[in-house]
Amino acid sequence: VFYFSDMKNKEKYKKVFYRILISLLISTVGLYALIYSAKIFGAEYNITHGEYFITWAILSILVLLSINNVFKK
Repeated sequence: VFYFSDMKNKEKYKKVFYRILISLLISTVGLYALIYSAKIFGAEYNITHGEYFITWAILSILVLLSINNVFKK
């Protein structure tokens, strides 16, 4: 019984880990797509590494919340 419970926790942690990785990947692609599309249309942004990081972190949290809302059971 203990082993079965341990397997459920492993599966749960694996799902959470994959959701976090997916949210980080989607937010990275989304952020660079947004910046490069703005450059194509003529906007010029001078964003520091810290600003990129903060924007990326907030965007990944929003994506993670969206993913969790979609897969809510």
